[in-house]
Amino acid sequence: MSYAIAHAAIRARFETQWAAATPVQYPNVKFIIPDSSWVRLNIVQAASDWVGMGDPGNNPERNLGQVDISIFTEAGEGEGAALALADTARGVFRSWRDAASRVRFEVPPYARQIGIDGKWYQINVVAPFQFDDFT
Repeated sequence: MSYAIAHAAIRARFETQWAAATPVQYPNVKFIIPDSSWVRLNIVQAASDWVGMGDPGNNPERNLGQVDISIFTEAGEGEGAALALADTARGVFRSWRDAASRVRFEVPPYARQIGIDGKWYQINVVAPFQFDDFT
């Protein structure tokens, strides 16, 4: 298992489930910020650790990370639209497991209100995940 495979599985899940809810900014991809609501998807590796020892090829390494979905809606319009998008984002990864990549979302996603920055009101949804690799 590699980070590239895990990230690809997470991105594919998000693209399929989010569909056309809003435009999405992905890391290191050119993006023009629209005049209306949009989100930023960021996949962050947090740590890794051995979770057991075994013969070569059977040493499980657990990799931890989180998906950060930053939701931006127009400031001054209330928080209703941002909260609705946050609920949708939470549902994308809630209890999701991908057998091929071994990615698991076992901790419920949660939302954090960030507030207003210029034109935008921001809420972040955080979805912790893990995947095991055998070396």
